[in-house]
Amino acid sequence: MTDKEINALIRLLDDPDEAVYKAVKKKIMDNGDDILPALTHAWQQAMDRECNNRLLMKRFERLVPALQDNMLLGLIKQWSSESGSLREISWLISRFEFFALDRERFDEELDKFRDMMPTYTLDNFTPLEQVRIFNNTFYKRMGFHPVDTHDYYNPLNCIPFDILTSRAGNPTSLSLIYMMLANEAGLPIKGVNLPKNFILAYSSSQQTADFYINPMSKGIVFERHEIDRFLQDMHLKPQQQFYAPCDDRTIIKRLLCRLEFSYRTKKDTTNSDIALQALKSLGDPLDNLIDWE
Repeated sequence: MTDKEINALIRLLDDPDEAVYKAVKKKIMDNGDDILPALTHAWQQAMDRECNNRLLMKRFERLVPALQDNMLLGLIKQWSSESGSLREISWLISRFEFFALDRERFDEELDKFRDMMPTYTLDNFTPLEQVRIFNNTFYKRMGFHPVDTHDYYNPLNCIPFDILTSRAGNPTSLSLIYMMLANEAGLPIKGVNLPKNFILAYSSSQQTADFYINPMSKGIVFERHEIDRFLQDMHLKPQQQFYAPCDDRTIIKRLLCRLEFSYRTKKDTTNSDIALQALKSLGDPLDNLIDWE
């Protein structure tokens, strides 16, 4: 659409005729990506001048968030179809709470921690030593830690950008940041789709785990038999997915599951529905044994 057409649509938003508004709304929703910047600017201008047109402001309040949600869902679906990077999807999910966050700002925040990684060559150390060195940097120097239990279901605990700024996360979000930084430091760290407690693995073969890492316990390392014991305590039968490294899509599904549940716990049905739509756009659902946290 041309700028002239977009501005004409925006000027019609305060038309009291409901039929006119429905037609304008449909046109705006159908061309959301083109119209959103101008619509957001017009809304901001209206707020700056303390516009007292309640009908217009109400329509702005409905349309702008709806267009933002549609844009994010489209970008997440595109990420899924193109198998994009973890950085990209982490930035997109961050925009659930910080829509105006640009990619450069997100990357700057992540790079701040990447640049704190040891400069010496990790190849000179055994895998276990590599993880211990990384843990020392991640938990002590960078200051990352598990979120407080009293704030466990705050949706912000699932938002990667907030994890970077607060340095506190839940099992899935903390694992995501740990994994991204470890991978950029050259460590072959992968997620493991364990019920109730997403964990990580050092996986030199990409198919099997050399050993496991619990990000919620300062990166403590453990072996397969401890997963056996955990599954037994949970009355679950062992499955290969509970031991083997998973793909990036799976950790994002787990993150979106937790985000949806957090919104639902807070009775935020609008954002809960958007998170659920984002989850569905990533393809097949998680195994039923992987609950909604």
